[in-house]
Amino acid sequence: MCGISGFLNLNNNFSHNDLKKFSLNMSSTLERRGPDSFGIWVEKEKKLTLSHRRLSIIDLNERSNQPMHSSNERFVIVYNGEIYNYLEIKEKLIKKNVKFKTDSDTEVILECISEFGLEDGIKQLEGMFSIAVWDKKLKNLFLIRDRIGIKPLFFYFDSKNFAFASEIKALKKLPWLDFSIDKQALSSYVRLNYVPAPYSIFSKIKKIEPGTILKINLNQKISIKKYWDLTSIAKRQSFNKRLLNEFDLELLLEKKIKNHMISDVPLGVFLSGGIDSSLVAILSQKNSKKKISSFTIGFNEQSYNEADDARKISKIIDTNHYEKYFSYDEFERLIENIVFSYDEPFADSSQLPTMLLSEITKKKVTVALSGDGGDELFGGYYRYFMAENYKKFIFDQPLIFKNFLSKLIYNLPVNFWNNLGVFIPNKFGGRQFGDKLYKLAKLLKESDENCFYERIISNYNDLSDLLVNPAEKNKKLFDKHINSLFPDLIERMQIVDTLTYLPDDILTKVDRASMFNSLEIRVPFLDHNIVEFAWNLPINQKIKKGNGKIILKKILEKYLPKNLIYKPKMGFGIPLGKFITEKLKDEIEFFLNSKEVKNQNLFKLDHYKRKWSEHLEGKRNWQFLIWNFYIFQKWYQKWN
Repeated sequence: MCGISGFLNLNNNFSHNDLKKFSLNMSSTLERRGPDSFGIWVEKEKKLTLSHRRLSIIDLNERSNQPMHSSNERFVIVYNGEIYNYLEIKEKLIKKNVKFKTDSDTEVILECISEFGLEDGIKQLEGMFSIAVWDKKLKNLFLIRDRIGIKPLFFYFDSKNFAFASEIKALKKLPWLDFSIDKQALSSYVRLNYVPAPYSIFSKIKKIEPGTILKINLNQKISIKKYWDLTSIAKRQSFNKRLLNEFDLELLLEKKIKNHMISDVPLGVFLSGGIDSSLVAILSQKNSKKKISSFTIGFNEQSYNEADDARKISKIIDTNHYEKYFSYDEFERLIENIVFSYDEPFADSSQLPTMLLSEITKKKVTVALSGDGGDELFGGYYRYFMAENYKKFIFDQPLIFKNFLSKLIYNLPVNFWNNLGVFIPNKFGGRQFGDKLYKLAKLLKESDENCFYERIISNYNDLSDLLVNPAEKNKKLFDKHINSLFPDLIERMQIVDTLTYLPDDILTKVDRASMFNSLEIRVPFLDHNIVEFAWNLPINQKIKKGNGKIILKKILEKYLPKNLIYKPKMGFGIPLGKFITEKLKDEIEFFLNSKEVKNQNLFKLDHYKRKWSEHLEGKRNWQFLIWNFYIFQKWYQKWN
């Protein structure tokens, strides 16, 4: 895994030495992504600089350092990621008399592009990647991101400047760039806990979207093209859904996991004890000649803790298992790490245990496999089960019944419902049952399915209560085209989650936490062949009667006892409410009463103060909203 960066010298403002200096400055900020070596390249006419930081995984020899030139000298590349089918492509190229100087996947990418052309070459790659390629002949710069968006890539563009990097902090090393906050992106952050692509928190900085190639020439003409489009593929597959058995999926998963295990450095797996990570760990160990290492984070609060199950699974499959229990004493240190590593405000609180998990994993291995993606592809989220029941029991009911139910929910305090939730099965009740019901009550008078989805994923419904400028960016969440293509609510939620929540939240969380610790994370569920397979499945092989991941659980029955498979989903949450009130109270109140925060003219602080009081008094649980505000202020202190 690596970090890449570079910029165009469009106005000829800089000498060769200037370009080298700024390139080195950009590269230095990405050292954690690539601590093993670095390199820069300046184009001979001084129009472009490329820089690279390397975390050596395949072919550890310095001959595989970047920037790297193609054998025909036409292309120069800097690249972040791993190509899992590079040996197959290499064999194909050797048959065409292509000569190789290294054993790296980087050289394979270059020669594949040289032989087949850029887009056709990229389409042959199976893996995770963000790539910058300079075509010396046509004077074009290409930025390419993998199909699902596993690896990040940002770019800055205005009438005078173009720059790109794996992380925004590298762009901050170019002092002439404009870092004005995008207030509409802030609104999206407050709603979602992340800034959705293609936007960033800064108005002039954008994200390359998954499955996309950006081309820019020296006349600053930009074109953006999709080389792989999940929406079109998923819709095409939905017309051709067929009953596939678990054996087909197991064979495909095993093949892809085996490819993901190719490494010249020690490799392990994240093992939470859930369905996805257990399956990845089992198939990894099955295809390893020696014991693999597995890693998990535990919690002393049993309602959050899956470490006991992870330990049981590790004994069954015989891994070298390591675990660490999450301690309140580590919260503040981890918060400082996430503020540094995420660059944008990012408030998915599971980033904290993910950071700690990456930290303990790096002590033993340099590469780890993760089960991310299983929830989106195979129907694991609680909201999908809610949608199934909501459609059946709410949408089709008479208005008088919905009005009565709404009043009943609101007439009883949230704590009553929370206490009741303890006695209800987790998939229906569980933690914050009252807050779930209060969200439901707001939806009872609505008949719009998109409104249902928006409310479920939002921290707060009406942002005008919270923000001085509540307008938001256009969202993929409710795109009319997606509505028309996917009339089924659950499938529509799945496709939108895969296009937005997965790359912009889940994969962002894992990438920044792991890269902060110079650890490479691989996600075999997100091989595009598995993604396409999943969209061939009828919905009842994923979700049925309040249960998800039906087909994955059938595979696991071969390897694990049923009590470790058929159990309530926990996710990777933390006891955030307790932490906020016990550890962050003084700091949160400082921000709420700060003159500096007031002068930001971004938040309606009086409303936040009321929410904070309700939270402290136990009237409502506003932990996610308060955490969102707190993280923004910590980020603002650091980056502004």
